[in-house]
Amino acid sequence: MIQAATVSAMQRPVVRQFVKFCVIGFSSMIIDVGLARVLTFGLGNHNLIWWQARIISVTVAATNGFIWNSMWTFRGYTSGAKHTMYLKFMLVNVVGLVLNLAIMRTVLFVVVSPHHILHQPQPEPLPWDIAMGFAVVIVSLWNFVANKKWTYAA
Repeated sequence: MIQAATVSAMQRPVVRQFVKFCVIGFSSMIIDVGLARVLTFGLGNHNLIWWQARIISVTVAATNGFIWNSMWTFRGYTSGAKHTMYLKFMLVNVVGLVLNLAIMRTVLFVVVSPHHILHQPQPEPLPWDIAMGFAVVIVSLWNFVANKKWTYAA
């Protein structure tokens, strides 16, 4: 029964798109989180402040996502020029980045403490990981809906 429901759901185009988007999103998340973590914690005395690292890592990861989503997830669903679609995709990701930073800041504020966040620009790795986890889940939903309805709208 469950297998039949799964097969039936996978036959729906929006479900297949969402699964493909999640696969690509996972690869982009690995790039995003990995690069942000290295830039925030792994460069010794040359670490970036966490939000600066997020801007760089989101840009690289979003470009990865655009390339693969254009070739696989939403292939054939658009009639626009690639540069226009890339601009739309990046605008969706800029909104996603703002949401991500706001969510991370809020979670860090709650998890770590208001005093620490207001007086020290760098969180510890574990609170950073927790904040990143919350942000990735919420922003992924935003990115899928916005890209499906706007960037790759037929």
